[in-house]
Amino acid sequence: MTPPRASRGDPDPAARPRVDLHFLRRFLKIQSILFPSFSSQNALMFLTLLCVTLLEQLVIYQVGLIPSQYYGVLGNKDLDGFKTLTCLALVLIVVNSTLKSFDQFICNLLYVNWRKNLTEHLHCLYFRGRIYYTLNVIRDDIDNPDQRISQDVERFCRQLSTMASKLIISPFTISYYTYQCFQRFKHVQLRVNAEPAAFYSWHQYIR
Repeated sequence: MTPPRASRGDPDPAARPRVDLHFLRRFLKIQSILFPSFSSQNALMFLTLLCVTLLEQLVIYQVGLIPSQYYGVLGNKDLDGFKTLTCLALVLIVVNSTLKSFDQFICNLLYVNWRKNLTEHLHCLYFRGRIYYTLNVIRDDIDNPDQRISQDVERFCRQLSTMASKLIISPFTISYYTYQCFQRFKHVQLRVNAEPAAFYSWHQYIR
C-alpha cells in the first residue's frame, strides 16, 4: 500500500532541509551569484566591511585597556593624566560609534545588492523555457514560486547581511585569542618549571 501523496502546499517530511554536502553546494552556488568576481562591487564592499570590522575590534581592545590605566592615574593622583585619559576615552567612544554605524551601513548596502542580484538571477531562470508554466501548472510539490522568489530571497539576504560582519571577524578573533592562550600556557609552564629551567640554563652556561 503506497502512502498518500502530499497535497499542494504540504511539506514533504523527506525533503526537510539538512546541513549536508548538498546544502554546502547550494550555498556555494548562491555565493557565486552574490560575488560574481573578485573585482565586483559586492566583493569590494565585503572587503571594506572586513577592514572596518577589524578596525572596530582594535578600537574596542583599546577601550578595554582604559580602566586599568584609570586605576594607575587615580592611584598617583595625576590630574593631568586623568584629563588626558578621559579625552582619549571620549575619542575612542566616538570612533567606535562611528565605525559601528559604518558597519551597519555597509551591511545594508550589501543586503540591497545581494537581493537585487539574486532576484534577477532567479527571474532569468523563472522565465527561461516556460519554466513559470511548469512550476505553476504541472508541478504540485512547489507552491507559490513567485512568492518564494520575492520573500525567501529577502529573508535570506537579510539574515546573511546581519551575520556578515560577525562571520568575517570570527576567524581573526579565534586566531588572536588562540595565540594569546598559547602564550599564557607557555608562561604558566615556565612559572611551574622555573627551577628545572634555571638549572638547565646554568648547565649550558657552564659548558
